[in-house]
Formats: sequence, C-alpha cells, structure tokens
Amino acid sequence: MNEASGAAGKAIATALAAVILATITLVAVLSGSGVTDCAPTTTNQYGMGVTDAGGATLAGLNEKQLTLAANGVAIGKQRGETESVILSQSMAMATESTYRNLSNTNVPASASYPNDGAGSDHDSVGPHQIRVSMHAGGDLTKLMDPVWQINWFYDTADSIGGHDTMDPAALAQAVERSGVPDAYATKRTLAENVIAAVTPRLGDLAIGASSAAGEGGTESCETPGGDTGPLDGSFGQRVIAAAMRWIGTPYAWGGGNKDGPTKGIHDGGVADSFGDYNKVGFDCSGLTLYAVYQASGGTIELGHYTGNQASDPRGQVIALDQKQPGDLIYFGASAEGSHHVGIYYGKRNGRDMLLNAPQSGQTVAVQPLSGWSGEGMYVRRFGVGIDTTRPAPTNQ
Repeated sequence: MNEASGAAGKAIATALAAVILATITLVAVLSGSGVTDCAPTTTNQYGMGVTDAGGATLAGLNEKQLTLAANGVAIGKQRGETESVILSQSMAMATESTYRNLSNTNVPASASYPNDGAGSDHDSVGPHQIRVSMHAGGDLTKLMDPVWQINWFYDTADSIGGHDTMDPAALAQAVERSGVPDAYATKRTLAENVIAAVTPRLGDLAIGASSAAGEGGTESCETPGGDTGPLDGSFGQRVIAAAMRWIGTPYAWGGGNKDGPTKGIHDGGVADSFGDYNKVGFDCSGLTLYAVYQASGGTIELGHYTGNQASDPRGQVIALDQKQPGDLIYFGASAEGSHHVGIYYGKRNGRDMLLNAPQSGQTVAVQPLSGWSGEGMYVRRFGVGIDTTRPAPTNQ
C-alpha cells in the first residue's frame, strides 16, 4: 500500500472507530429504493463521513456519498457477486459520479427527483451516469433511483462472459463504455478502502434511531418501542402509528408477533449469513401482523406467512389505484404466492411510500414504493367495519 492509500485507509478507520452504535441505521437495500425516512445527522450508518472540529469530512467523502457507496457493496453481496465484480461497481461509481446521485441540467425533469447535485454530461443521470435516451425507456423513476442503477450495473456485468475473472477496471469499461476507458483504474485505491471499511458494518444491528429533520423540519425519527400509548384515528392511521413505533428496528427473519419484535430464526441461507437468528426484530409479515393486531385492539390476528395474510377473508381486496394509507401491499407473482409485504404510508413529496421491514441487514423504514417497480402488487384493507371512534388499547 502506498503512502497516500495508507493515509486514506487510516482516515476511514478513524471514522469507523468514532461511530456511536446507537445511531447506526442500515439503509442498503436490494428490492427497495434505499431511501429511508430517517438518517443520522452527524455520522452515517458506517461511522464514516463524520466531520471534525473544522467541518472537514474524513476520508474526503460525505455521509451521502459513503451511504451510496455502501449500498453498492451491500447489494453486490446480497446478489452473490464476486469481490472483483463488487470492486468494479464501486470503481465505476466513484469515477462516474464520485458516489453521487446526479440529476442533469440537460434533463430538467431529473431535478424533481432526490439528487446530490447536477451534472451536464449529455443526458446522463444517477450514480452510474446512465443515458436517459438509451436505457429504461427514459423512465426517470428508475433512472434516478440509485438502487435501480446499482442493479443495472450488476445485471449488465453478469451478462458479460468471463466477468468474474476480468480486471475490475476492464469490467467497468465494458459496462459503462466510457470515452475515457483508463479513468476507472485511477479510483481503485479509493474503492478498495471504502469497501474494506463498510463491509464489516453491513450486518450491524440498528439498536436505536437518531433524530433528524423531516419534511418541513418538524418530523423526527422515533426511538424503537418508544411510543406504547393508545392508538387513535382511522384504522389505517392506527396501523401506520403502530408500525412507526419500531422505525429503526432490525430486520430478523421469522421475527415479530402480535406483541412486538421477537428473536429471528434460522433460514439456512441469506438470513443466517446476516445473523438474523441472533437479532430481535421483525421480518416483513411480522411487522404487518403486529400493526394490524394493535390497530384492531386485538381482534384481528393474522398469520405470519405473507400468503396466509393476503388470503385472509378479513382483508378486503382493493385495486392498486384505490389504495389508502394503512392498507397492506403484497408483492410477487400472486397475492397468495407473495414474497414481501409492507404498509402503504401515503405520499411524500409526491411519491408513494411504503412502511416496511425490507430484508436482512436492514431496518424498519419508510421507502419509495417505486423500489418495487415491476413486481405484482396486491392490496388488502383490514379493519373494515371496526369501530374507530375510540382509541384502540395497546397490548404492549
């Protein structure tokens, strides 16, 4: 390792050592969008990007950049990509956008999506600078979604023969087709340092949630389990309020029941690799069965399997375009064969949002529903006919 790369590695290590575990919130996602409802204000989920007394950012990358870089690593690992391919993805993102989700001044509509600044290279947008005129039918909902772009890189790389054994810089060029093909190799040291730093943190528990300003600067993240009082409002509002008690709580496969989070169980695969069996939390259907049970005052107890919930006769079938906050949305080839479920949260900045426990290595969060674009979506409304004129008692 040369002196420069050694200094960068030390800077990242120093930042990691400074992390306060109570503020860790993992956001790396595969099927979701990666945009959460809350974010730490002084340190990101991997302990990096912490500013020093003079306001300088450690390792030269800020919180958003490091979070985006970490998502690239987490998604690659969740997909089962080799270390070489993951390094290639990180090198490409570092080169194309310096780990930023960029809009483009030549594509004015791109500025209406969450972004980290504007570029002006042709009609290229996002962290991998994908051309709007050449990919995804120009759909900015996808092209401005960092996770869609990360998966695009991996999908494209996987289609190239011998990609697992290619030099990472050469693979990045084969995917990106840059006019400056040698540029990717210059970011190898940075990418290696970032990957080495974030990898040990990908399975950390989110044992707390820090305050952060939301829309209008008035909203804040709740401490998991912090609100156990009576639920009021419509049934849908009660469902959302019950689930929001556990924002930031770890995903644990098989976890969650009518009374709250429980210890996860072995799945013999991905969940085990994240140590879910040692975590106390919720899986997707554990969170929804809890929220519906609490909202109904204990009168509706759903099964833990998504298919059983979706076929429960107490759930009214609702057309997707008629969904309302508090409705449950099941994802998959069919409702009964669904593999994921979340709670429709409503709109935020004009975007449909989903309150859910996404998957192993993540936490209960509110994320854009667009992250599940292309999936079958089946809506069920529970609580029809239940008296909501009185607060539902808590079973905490």
